[in-house]
Amino acid sequence: MKLLKRDISAKDGAGSVTLIAEEGEDLWHIYNMLMVGDRIRCSTFRKVVSEGDTAVTTQRVRLTITVEVTAIQFEPSDQCIRLNGKNVEQNKHVKLGGYHTVELEPNRKFTIFKDCWDTIVIERLEEACDPAKQATLAAVVMQQGLANVCLITKHMTIVKAKIEQSIPRKRGDASSHSKALKKFYQKIMDS
Repeated sequence: MKLLKRDISAKDGAGSVTLIAEEGEDLWHIYNMLMVGDRIRCSTFRKVVSEGDTAVTTQRVRLTITVEVTAIQFEPSDQCIRLNGKNVEQNKHVKLGGYHTVELEPNRKFTIFKDCWDTIVIERLEEACDPAKQATLAAVVMQQGLANVCLITKHMTIVKAKIEQSIPRKRGDASSHSKALKKFYQKIMDS
């Protein structure tokens, strides 16, 4: 994660940080830093309906919005955090108090505002922004005919592939069993 700006008051802990999540694990850290009531500013899209003399047109407009978070959803498989919230700053396309859903994704700049940054959240932020991150470990968890290829980090386990293969039992002809096993192991290696 890249920390672009940090403005946290030593007096009362209020302030903001501007970040760019660089990978999925950064989103995990952000998800654990955010709380209902925090404010977030980022770029997003909104459908805008404009009425002309003869027709109604709808277009998607890019805008920067600040919302007070009311709900948080993290989708690790999509590498996305969805934040529902109320608009807290006047905007041309979204009324003050109007609801909007914002998506945080890797490589997009955003700012988090908190009334009080507690020490645990600050430690998590510093750990996530530390360039000397821990190494990622790859693991294969398998049983007869089923294998999960996983990436294991300090905070998450991400399933990268799930391989299923029907393997016949060793009854009279063991060659079909060994062929199926070789094919199964090759699928694991290919993933």
